[in-house]
This record gives sequence, structure tokens and C-alpha cells, in this order.
Amino acid sequence: MWKPLVHVCKRWRITVFASPQRLHLRLVCDVRTPVRELLNIWPPWPIVIRYSPDEGEGEGNVIAALRHHDRISWIVFKELTSHVLQRFSTAMQEPFLALIGLRLQSLNELGPAIPDTFLGGSAPQLKIFVLESIAFPTLPGFVSSTTHLTKLQLQKIPEAGYISPEAMGTSLSVLLELEELVIGFQSPQSRPPSMIPPPLTRITLPALTYFEFRGVSEYLEGLIARIKTPKLHSLDVWFFLDLIFIIPQLNKFIGMTNMPKLCKRAYIELYPWSARITIESPTPLHLRFKCDRLDWRVSSMARLCNELSPLLSEVELLEVNGDPDLQVESQEDIESTQWLELFRSFTAVHGLYVSKKLGPPIAQALQELTGEWVTEVLPSLQSLSLGGFNPNGPIQGALEPYSAARQFSGHPITIKRWEQDPHWDPEDDD
Repeated sequence: MWKPLVHVCKRWRITVFASPQRLHLRLVCDVRTPVRELLNIWPPWPIVIRYSPDEGEGEGNVIAALRHHDRISWIVFKELTSHVLQRFSTAMQEPFLALIGLRLQSLNELGPAIPDTFLGGSAPQLKIFVLESIAFPTLPGFVSSTTHLTKLQLQKIPEAGYISPEAMGTSLSVLLELEELVIGFQSPQSRPPSMIPPPLTRITLPALTYFEFRGVSEYLEGLIARIKTPKLHSLDVWFFLDLIFIIPQLNKFIGMTNMPKLCKRAYIELYPWSARITIESPTPLHLRFKCDRLDWRVSSMARLCNELSPLLSEVELLEVNGDPDLQVESQEDIESTQWLELFRSFTAVHGLYVSKKLGPPIAQALQELTGEWVTEVLPSLQSLSLGGFNPNGPIQGALEPYSAARQFSGHPITIKRWEQDPHWDPEDDD
């Protein structure tokens, strides 16, 4: 963006050239860049290298730029194949002492592998490191040299790049400036062969504010049992399908954050192929998992909520949203007890909001709570808001026995129409 300015006039050229660091002047090289010509006509500023096969086949230009390893500040390689990564890695055997940002991405699910000699095993100034669908078996040793990392994203880790929770936790121990951590696996096959007892003391990541994980619950349990994050502001977890969740370490990990202090509102969302619970607090928590069948999503969510019951027992407002296209799925396989189990952990909820598509099955489940059992589920409930509710409709008739039983027990509720789904936010589940 600075190049047009230096061609305006000599005065502009002098002004721009006088402040290369303040203006963050960089020379960008890609497959179409005549590298030798570019680097000869401009001052020796830091180099940014970009590669994407969509831009042509000029890999030689990228390799020519990589030879200036002492000046390269950013590398962005997209859609790498094993062959291309091998060619580039051959030119990246020396330490890149000026490198501050590195992003390597592959579309191959098998994932090309980074060799042991990559970057000479050292990148001391690296601040941002992003890997996607690429195996890096010696990552723990490499990370030990990147003590200034602020962002580490390991996305879609292939099975060949599996790193144990113990090794991952140890490698993170030197990253005292790390602010963002993303760990995600391609397959549920990437799981610990056995659970190793955690150490007596946890590793502290003092600067970490965002943590995202995608994988099996056993791996997450093994990792978070070894770390603590006093400044964590957001936790986003996406489990591969587990019909039964056992996550005691997650409860302990959450207990060491600010989350339990103001956890008053939660959202449960049932998408066509996944489910999510979001808990609002100073540290927002998002837990998601994939599942094909609606009845399995409801029962799995109920088990997940049961594991989180110490946290959910503080929630006062609960929204349950169903995808507007949920009618394409059969709800006949869902038993009423599954919906009731979903609500069992929310003992402090006084306001329940249910979207239009889920109103009928939830109303049918609640009507089974009669007599002395009427307050067994949602004992603190005072207000029930239903999307599409009609005072003279079938849902009202189904809820009359439940409403009367609540009134008789001394725990009356108000049933009203929920005019809109304020939190509903459809998202791409890929």
C-alpha cells in the first residue's frame, strides 16, 4: 500500500523512506514476484512471503525469497501439498531470526509433515504461529524456542501429528506471553491411550485470555489438568461425539476462572447436526458437540449439563432454541424424560424461554410433572415464555395441568408468548 505514495513525488518518497519501522514497511513476495529484481531496487526492509497455488506455479520465486532468511518477518503458505512443503522446507533449514508470523495450511486431510530441521529448530522472535491440517511431530521442542509467542493455533491436527496432553502441557509452560491458544484435531481417533495422573502443581499461563479446543473430552481433561489460566476471558470447546461426558477436570478448571461468579444466563441451541450450550459470565463458556439424531443430541446435552451442574445451578435465565428447520427431523423418538433430564441441573432458573419449534415437545414433557413431582424439575421457575404461543392453542391446553399443579404447590408460573428469539444465531457447523 505504500508503493503508490513513493511514486507521487520525491518529497513523499523521502518521507516514507525516513520511517520504515513506524510505517511497518514490508516487501511482499509471492509466486508472481520477480524476487531478485524486487530486492535489488528497494531498501533492505523485512520480507513477507505468501504462497497459494491459485496464484500460479512460480514456486521458484518463493524459494528465492526464502534464501533471505535473516530478513523474513512473515510467511503465509496456503493449500500446501506434501511435495510443495518438502520443496519449501529444504530452503528453510536455517533459523529465521526475524520471523514474527508463520501460517502453514494444507487442504489434505492426511496432512503433510514438517521435518525436524524446519527453521533450524528455532524461531526466537515468533509471535504468531498457525498450523492447519499439517503434522509437526517435533512441535514441543520447537515451541520451547518460541518464548515470545502470543498466538498459537494448531487446527485440524492429523493423526500423524498427534501430541500427548502431557507433552503439550510441558511445551506450553515456557509461553508466558501467550494470549490465544487453539488446539483442534481432525479425528476422534486422536485420543490418549490411557489417562496419566496430573502433576501436583499446574503450569500457569499468565497472559492467556482465549482458549479454544476441538477434540475428545479425554484429551481436554488430560491437558487442562496441567494448566491454569488466571486471566482467561473466553473458553470455546467442541467435543467429538461422546454419548457420555465425564469432565471433572473441566469443572475444576472453570472453578479457577472468574466464570462461576456471575453465571446467571445460559443458552442451549439444537442445530440439525450439533448442539451447543453457552454460559454467560465474565468468562464466556461455549461447549459444543456433533451428533446426527435429535434424541441423541438432547440426551447427550442432558448428560453434559449434569456434569456441569455445579456451574449451572447458579443460572437464573435459560433459553432453549431449536433450528427453524428442525421440523425436518423426527421428534417422535424423543421421550419426555429426556427433556426433563435436560432441565434437571437448572435448579435456580426462574425464567425459561423456548423457541417455537421446541414448544410442543417441551410442553408435553412438562405436563407429566404433576402432584408432588411438579417441582422436581425447575423448582424455581416463575415464568415460561414460548415462541409462537397461542393462549387458545393446543400448547396452552397441554400446559394447564402443569400450571394448575404449580399453583397448588405454592410455586405458580406465568405462561406467555415469546415474541422473538433474541439469542438465535445460526452458524456454519463445518
